Amino acid sequence: MNQSSSEHTSSTLPKTESDAYRLEQEHVHKVYNEIAHKFSDSRYKPWPHVAEFLQTFPSASYVLDIGCGNGKYLNVRKDLLMIGCDRSEGLLEICRERHHQVFLSDCMAISVPENTFDGVISIAVIHHMSTENRRLKALKEIVRIMKVNGQALVTVWAKEQEINEKKSTYIRKSVKSMASSENESSIAINDELTVHTPRTEFQRSDCLVPWVKPTATYLRYYHVFVQNELDDLLKQLSNIEISKSYNDDGNWCAIFRKIA
Repeated sequence: MNQSSSEHTSSTLPKTESDAYRLEQEHVHKVYNEIAHKFSDSRYKPWPHVAEFLQTFPSASYVLDIGCGNGKYLNVRKDLLMIGCDRSEGLLEICRERHHQVFLSDCMAISVPENTFDGVISIAVIHHMSTENRRLKALKEIVRIMKVNGQALVTVWAKEQEINEKKSTYIRKSVKSMASSENESSIAINDELTVHTPRTEFQRSDCLVPWVKPTATYLRYYHVFVQNELDDLLKQLSNIEISKSYNDDGNWCAIFRKIA
């Protein structure tokens, strides 16, 4: 099997903002541009809880999907004014082909004025930020662009893929033995990022997750969140209140409202 340009070459956890930028550029932005069409083919059905959240907004509400991917949430409700942004030009091209309103943007610096949106969704995005400071910065940006009383839904991948003895879909589809995932932790050296064994429990919070295709393997960086970690980040923001926190099939989710 050939490996892509995101081949694992002893990538390590970032120690500086420059390190973090380079890691995300190589193992997030570059990868999603290269796999955009294949990734899009596997992402066609909206998650039910996200669709339910979008149903809570009055007609004509202005809603932004940060990290919109192929735009699968942008037409959940025809009566909302929904637009999307993403860091991947490849995924934005797919959105435009589908006639969605989208723009290129980094989730930590969105080029819109403050107090613009009635609602925001950020689905499976912030776990690609490689430092706590960058994850917090992305959350602050969501709050900045929302109107007072606006609501946001944020979801991140969970380190815990089994809750109350119920395995997530990700684990239930496993075709690997748990012995494989034990190898993942055993090869970790200091801050070196290990390659996660797909469809197994996560051994470390920071890892590279393979996207495997017949002709290439692409390694995507993830910080998988432990229980309460997302809430603890949000509690550092003084102008929001958390309405609901929950686990959704291997993902930690939070709904929160801007109060000032």
